[in-house]
Amino acid sequence: MRMHKVMTAALTGLALLGLAGTASAQPGLTWPPKDVTPVHKTKAELQEQADGFSARQQQTYPRVFRGAENVSTGNWGGEAEGVFDDMQYMGNLVSFTYNGQRVQTYTQVNAPGFHAWSPKEYCEEHAKCTATVSDHRGGVTVLSENEQFGITEARNFRSNGEVVWVQSWTPGTEAQLAVLATDRAFTFTK
Repeated sequence: MRMHKVMTAALTGLALLGLAGTASAQPGLTWPPKDVTPVHKTKAELQEQADGFSARQQQTYPRVFRGAENVSTGNWGGEAEGVFDDMQYMGNLVSFTYNGQRVQTYTQVNAPGFHAWSPKEYCEEHAKCTATVSDHRGGVTVLSENEQFGITEARNFRSNGEVVWVQSWTPGTEAQLAVLATDRAFTFTK
């Protein structure tokens, strides 16, 4: 039920953006947020969390990418696979079959305070942003594209200083990426 509410909110927001048509508006999120609490975890704690992230991906991808099959989650890590003490971000690849084609996404979960760019800086200096949507918890989700590499991305800036982003090399997946990026199961703070 919760995933349905998140998906509905993201899709409603994207539909409204289609009517509004700009990515320049930055809903009320101050960056960096005040009182960001750094997170310091052991390798064992991070591995437990990574295992939970993978389980969540296995559960949600067939619902978010309606009918996705053969969902395969990669190992979580940083520049290389695997987690280590006090890691401040971790990411993984997910491969699956969707609408008859093989699709890959990359997810990165950043600890509070690790991602320095504000939504505005991200859009002005690092990406071609196509939409900005307030999420239902005080954050914003920024959609962007990189035409050179064929990447579509949703980046959720959260009021606790976390940033979670999901990207795909498959056009037309913006709504699904936004749902995944706003999923609070992907967090460093639990």
